[in-house]
Amino acid sequence: MTHAEPSPGPRAPLAAPRAAAPARGDSLRRRLLLFLLVPVCITVVLVSALVYAVASRYSDSVYDEGLLEDAYGLAKVLKATGSDGQLSAQAAFLLEYNKLGHNYFSVRSLRRGVLSASHETIPAGPAPRLDGDARFYDTAIGGVRSRAVSLAVPAPADPSDTLVVTMAETVQDRQLRARQILIMSILLQLVLTAVLLALTWSGVSRGLRALDPLIGRLARHGQELVPVGDVPVPAEIRPLSATIDALLERIRRLFVSQEHFIADAAHQLRTPLAGLALHAERARSSGDEAQRAQALEQVQVLTMRLARTATQLLALSRAQAPVEADAPMTGLRLDQLLPQILGEHVARAVRADVDLGYEGPSEPLSVRADAYALHDALGNLIDNALSYVRRGGTISVALRRRGDCAQVSVDDDGPGVAEPALPRLGDRFFRAPDAVEGGTGLGLAIVRRIADRHGARVSFARSALGGLRVELDFPLIAPSGAPATAPLSAEPR
Repeated sequence: MTHAEPSPGPRAPLAAPRAAAPARGDSLRRRLLLFLLVPVCITVVLVSALVYAVASRYSDSVYDEGLLEDAYGLAKVLKATGSDGQLSAQAAFLLEYNKLGHNYFSVRSLRRGVLSASHETIPAGPAPRLDGDARFYDTAIGGVRSRAVSLAVPAPADPSDTLVVTMAETVQDRQLRARQILIMSILLQLVLTAVLLALTWSGVSRGLRALDPLIGRLARHGQELVPVGDVPVPAEIRPLSATIDALLERIRRLFVSQEHFIADAAHQLRTPLAGLALHAERARSSGDEAQRAQALEQVQVLTMRLARTATQLLALSRAQAPVEADAPMTGLRLDQLLPQILGEHVARAVRADVDLGYEGPSEPLSVRADAYALHDALGNLIDNALSYVRRGGTISVALRRRGDCAQVSVDDDGPGVAEPALPRLGDRFFRAPDAVEGGTGLGLAIVRRIADRHGARVSFARSALGGLRVELDFPLIAPSGAPATAPLSAEPR
């Protein structure tokens, strides 16, 4: 049985994607180092600030202890010598001496005032209590930041009096020590940072060597579409190798589809082209007008057959192509799409005096499909029936719910197909032994390929009308508000 040409559904042309320009001079090692360098520099700055704060606090505590010991030492000297608070010039010089800064002291009686003091007066601070803790405070002596400590002791010469011993020093020495600790810390961190970056560069270089087997495999098989998924690579690279394999498989399928199309075209176009050449030569060389008219008529018939064959070859190639298999599918209302397709064939049925009937469902039936491919499949079924039914015959198209599927059935009262040949319907180029001339054997093959893409089931049987019955069962989906059909008035596919 021959199979009618598909009803091509129009589709807007797709724009070819632009290839992205490859980045130049981009290095994964350099990018990783830059990603690490910024946070490392921020960390160095933060750590340096923290180290300076800790060093300053530690330096202050150490110097405060030394200053307190000097104050206690002076108090002990006054107590041991029974002094009334007066100090000799030599003692005053020793108390004021400081290699990097300047020390200050004062001995003050609560009754008699200042008894002994350095040349620069120490500003009074919080008053210490007798037998209490020493009191530290910050002050300025001669416009220079200083640190002072005061303590109260009984006067050795007059137990009823209290002496306030105060020692002070400038803070330059403290700040110098803190800066020295900071500089040493920064130098150490810079060395550690350089070592870290060097180790990172070496580690990244060694890690990238894991890509060498993958690169080598691709280089060795540059002209072959060999999968690379069996090459041992790190887990992080497996998605890349899987993507490469998927791309290679896609290209391989495209090449196979191209080879099939070329083989199909050579198989189907060879005979019509030879006939065209024969009848064209006959029309050109014949002197008989009747023979010339007959030859031109055959040329017209063969031309129409070529056009039909080319259309079906393109439709079959489109149905088998991997790109088409990835076409987006949307929810479609079959109960609205099928009557639309039937309407496109009413004129042909009227010309052939064929009773083209339709029985629709009582409920909406929605399926997930590519509207253009589905239009091709259903149009092929109706064309196939119209091609085989005799003049004055009957074709019955029905859509009904069958469990979880929407079933489209096409019955005709044509010659039908013998039982042994039914399983082969849908194979490329298969035509029933008793099929009429003019078919290509591609129509039902297109239907089967499109059905496979949609997860639908195709079956062939003897029709109750006497001819062929074709059933298409599509999985149902929940009805949605999506339109039943895509706009089919765009440019042809």
